[in-house]
Amino acid sequence: MNVKEANELIAHISETLDAQINKRGLLESQLFPVTAYICVSFYNAYDMLYNILKKVAEKTTPENMGKASRKILSELNSLTINYIPLYYMEGRMGEIHRMGGDPKKVSQEKREETLFVLDFWKRLASSYYPDNELFVSDLGGKYPAIDQKDINWTLDQLQEIETEEVKKIKRVMANIEVIAFLDECEARAKLCDHGPYQINEDEILVFREIMHLYDGGKPHFPWSETKATAPHSNIAFAFRLKNVKAEFDNFATMDTEPKTFTERITGVALLRREGDKILPMDLDVLDAYNNYAKNAQKELYVKFSQWDRKQKLIAGAYAYCYGYARYTNFVGITDQIEWDLTERTMNKYVPEFMETDFDAGITRHFRTPRKKKKEGPSLYLMAEE
Repeated sequence: MNVKEANELIAHISETLDAQINKRGLLESQLFPVTAYICVSFYNAYDMLYNILKKVAEKTTPENMGKASRKILSELNSLTINYIPLYYMEGRMGEIHRMGGDPKKVSQEKREETLFVLDFWKRLASSYYPDNELFVSDLGGKYPAIDQKDINWTLDQLQEIETEEVKKIKRVMANIEVIAFLDECEARAKLCDHGPYQINEDEILVFREIMHLYDGGKPHFPWSETKATAPHSNIAFAFRLKNVKAEFDNFATMDTEPKTFTERITGVALLRREGDKILPMDLDVLDAYNNYAKNAQKELYVKFSQWDRKQKLIAGAYAYCYGYARYTNFVGITDQIEWDLTERTMNKYVPEFMETDFDAGITRHFRTPRKKKKEGPSLYLMAEE
């Protein structure tokens, strides 16, 4: 990839992230300094992501990763593929902003690293999405993450259930989402929605997937181990919906019309992944998942509430950056990576964000269209000399 190609890509990424960030706004939490640790994680990504992707590229190609990840309960999905342009390029933006907004001050070494990272991501994303697109938003809010054979297989697993059973399923799903969210330091990295898959004129199929629950094996994070354990480390909910419109964003989040669709669920399947196999589960497994979710929530909340700001700041940034393990897991090298925050991050950015929740560079996403046209994309184009 040359600089001209990279700048065309940066412009598209910037427009996409501008729209996504303006829609979501900044994140707040009573328990974690979420915006602050996200900023720390961006700078840490700028330090470490290139080296991780280089090691992954020695084992496989981005094209192979993208094509192989079109499956139910895949670690690589819309959210986790977006980690590359989001985390790395936001960190780069922040660093250049601190240099007075001059991309010419970026070292040649860093420029070459950025070209590699952008090329890796483009090849990965365009192999994963239909029609060589790069974002869900490029597909008009549709997120077809699996192929027809998996859709057909899922339809064969659907069970027709009564309204009271549907309500129970949604309650349990909500509880599992809470523990998955909490374990990620109040982020949604373990969650992925995808679809809609048209079944007939009135019905669609949608998925909500939840991964990396603690099942008594190796904990996902150092703090993930709880006395409560899930029956399995993952679960997918497949819903057949009637007269419901569903749209998806670049972070694999579903929005429906109507917002509440309990009465419009006409079929449900519970699925889990075990290695290369997807297995259906009976509805009676929900009680075990629910017990885990409620008890683990209590355990983790007590644990986190005893931490000070620095512990929470480091843990949140670590959790975000450990998202790259989705790539290293694909090639089996996760245990070979040093996942702790870099020395530079610990010495420079952790102390800085102990005192503030906000990075000045982020303001570039909130400029007026007129100012963006005058000053250029939020993520800064690469210097062309």
